Amino acid sequence: MGQKNLIKDKLNHTKICQCVVMLYFLVMSVVYPLYAPGGYMHIGEIKYEFFRNVSLAMLALALTAIPVSLLIRGDKGWLVRNYRQMSVTDWFAYGYLVAVMLSYLCSAYKKDALWGVEGWHMGVITQMIFVLIYFLFSRYFHCDLRWLGIWMLSTTVVFLLGICNRYSIYPIAMQGQAEGFISTLGNINWFCGYWSVTAPIGIILYWCSDKTYIRILAGIYSVIAILSGITQGSSSAYLVFIAMLLLLFLLSLNSNRKLYGFLEVCMMFTVSCQLGRAIKYLPGLEYNYKIYDSTESMVSFVLLDSNSTVWVFAILLGCYILFRVLDKRGLFHIEKHKWLWGILTAAVALVVAAAAFFWLFDNGVLGLCDIPPRTPDEDTSFGIFFDEDWGNGRGAAWNCGMEAYRSMDILHKAVGIGPDCFADYVYSVPESADKLIERFGNLRLTNAHSESITLLVNVGVLGFVCYMGILATAFVRYIRRAEEEPVLYLCAVSILAYTVHNMVSFQQVLNTPFIFIILGIGEKYYAGAMQRITAEGTCDE
Repeated sequence: MGQKNLIKDKLNHTKICQCVVMLYFLVMSVVYPLYAPGGYMHIGEIKYEFFRNVSLAMLALALTAIPVSLLIRGDKGWLVRNYRQMSVTDWFAYGYLVAVMLSYLCSAYKKDALWGVEGWHMGVITQMIFVLIYFLFSRYFHCDLRWLGIWMLSTTVVFLLGICNRYSIYPIAMQGQAEGFISTLGNINWFCGYWSVTAPIGIILYWCSDKTYIRILAGIYSVIAILSGITQGSSSAYLVFIAMLLLLFLLSLNSNRKLYGFLEVCMMFTVSCQLGRAIKYLPGLEYNYKIYDSTESMVSFVLLDSNSTVWVFAILLGCYILFRVLDKRGLFHIEKHKWLWGILTAAVALVVAAAAFFWLFDNGVLGLCDIPPRTPDEDTSFGIFFDEDWGNGRGAAWNCGMEAYRSMDILHKAVGIGPDCFADYVYSVPESADKLIERFGNLRLTNAHSESITLLVNVGVLGFVCYMGILATAFVRYIRRAEEEPVLYLCAVSILAYTVHNMVSFQQVLNTPFIFIILGIGEKYYAGAMQRITAEGTCDE
């Protein structure tokens, strides 16, 4: 009898799945970002094949271990227990899986809908992998912060390579090397997608941690992450900075310690800008984004070529010292000074609004046009217009995507035309096709360069609502319980950064798998926090 129990214990699927998930986490966080055996030649296909093969192997092991173990152990109540424990985020994830499958069944482009188009591969198989990754990590992730440190170490290497490449240093020879490709990730959009998910981890860890050695290591990571975001070239990074710093500010209004952390993060940002400026003047180095883009972004100029951030640093440092001095004398408690909240919030809101407006003009989203005088006595004035050519044609892509969605019948508006079938459908709508061919020529647009619009076309309003429901419910729930479990701060801010970045970008195999991993980790830590709260409440009674 004892031997049978020992065999059953060894065949416990929980332990097996925990080992499989931990191994998968290591491979994806350490090996995958650095894996580029063919250089930049076909790097999208190479990355996808690596992700697909490793993920399917992990899922095959886990999804075989679970039913076999349950049969041997005679555990008939496993499904019922899991059903009762499903969270609102779980239900949205399950709904998204169903929506994707319905979209595939109703698609006229079955081949592309199944595997996805070449170079992107965001079809049914990939979407199913994303959801299953979430469920496995949310149930079986069993790692501490040391594993997170390993991920940050490999990410630091990726960021440092990106910084080196942007300053014309190439430590690793990559086939197809050019200014538009950096690090081991490919072009700047793919790099920025990965950066948007991983950069916030170290920055938020620095902000919320109490341990000195963690803050030192996270601080070093943060400076490197910020510098790589500023220098890499994609303007979508600035949207991430704006959203992340605004959220951090709002979260810092309930304690002096967090407010000091926020000011320190802001000072790190200015230091990173001046560090990038100093590197530009080192002998033999050349900041090559000008060569790639031919005209340097005004935002990049302000951050990397002017004294603006020096003055900002001086102001931040002055506020920091003032608050510290007042705090020592017992005269400053941010949580008690509601009037100060209002002043600081108004100031930050003004800065954020100015930064967002500046970004819109810098990227050509908005522009100025002449308005002719209505009478001979009036002078010519200026008006603001929306430019379809902004962001390398993103404006035109968005309009075409929405026109294509409006042209669908009711069924396909609900379920979409099939995962990763954006190009198949949009180019079948004459008006949209003509506009895209006129704007992009022979280049085939496979997504709208906006995750939201692409989702509406591909998986319809049903898939869109479920997908956004996953991100929104996870973000709100994690923020609410982050005081009890600080790791949830890391997960919540990464979710926000990914969502904001993908307003002007797209799903791909270097960002979306990682956000589902983070969603799963957050769900696991959230469940642990709720169990502790329940246990403490029971003990108090």
